[in-house]
Amino acid sequence: MPVNRNALVRYRTIDKCLQNRRRKWTIEQLIEACSLALYEYEGIEKDISLRTIRFDLNAMRSDKLG
Repeated sequence: MPVNRNALVRYRTIDKCLQNRRRKWTIEQLIEACSLALYEYEGIEKDISLRTIRFDLNAMRSDKLG
């Protein structure tokens, strides 16, 4: 389970982006998509770091999230 709602929003956003196989996503585009999703869901205007997205991707690849 995600530690907080922000992580859950990021995981869902990354998953939704990567399911679209017609488009190749860069890390920068994933950061932008996650920032926009956080603003839409939580009203938080916050830049997400490259490190955060990389950790999210690693967590999603592993069995940590179930």
